[in-house]
Amino acid sequence: MAGATNTVPTGFELRTPEDWVDFSVADEASENRVANEVWTRAVDGGFTEQQAGQYAEQLRRSVRQARNAGAVHAAGTFQVYEDGPLTATVLVSVLTPPATGDILGALTAVAQPARADGTWRRVSTAQIPAIGTVGRVHGIQNVTQDGATMRSAVMHTVVPLPGTADVLVVTGASPNLAVAEELFELFATITATLTFTYEGEAPALTPPAASLGEVGS
Repeated sequence: MAGATNTVPTGFELRTPEDWVDFSVADEASENRVANEVWTRAVDGGFTEQQAGQYAEQLRRSVRQARNAGAVHAAGTFQVYEDGPLTATVLVSVLTPPATGDILGALTAVAQPARADGTWRRVSTAQIPAIGTVGRVHGIQNVTQDGATMRSAVMHTVVPLPGTADVLVVTGASPNLAVAEELFELFATITATLTFTYEGEAPALTPPAASLGEVGS
């Protein structure tokens, strides 16, 4: 983006697979819409109403936590396969890191080897074609949502926002641990499509599956 290197981005674009949907994180009504959609998909896929309710509540908690944490955008999928359901979400948040120390340096402090309970965390860097080097933390973690703890495959990618002290964090998560490595690859692929948009700039040409979000409030 020539001429935009010293300009603060006003938005972003993130492409998601065709079978993913964008979730509004604006209010409680958005939680209900997500829960209802998941409940319907689960029942249509052959699950009991009780099972469908459990999956719907899981997604409801994810959206609520994202909203309470200040996420600016969310996308996800709920698919039913022969061996069970697949649930995954990607959240985009804007955070202000601590005043002291750089964010990439801070990431190296959270590396964690495998523990006896099976959780682990690895720290690395990655390349996003339109942005450059970013920080990444991924692993198997215990995620608490509204008091309920669930083990999940989680990937955080931390992207410095040009012209600001803030960072944009893209978080992919899923409780489907049996396919964790495939999910990490998927989260990395989605995050690699991230681009910033700038005030006055024409919208980038993206396929229908693109997720558009505002960086600012």
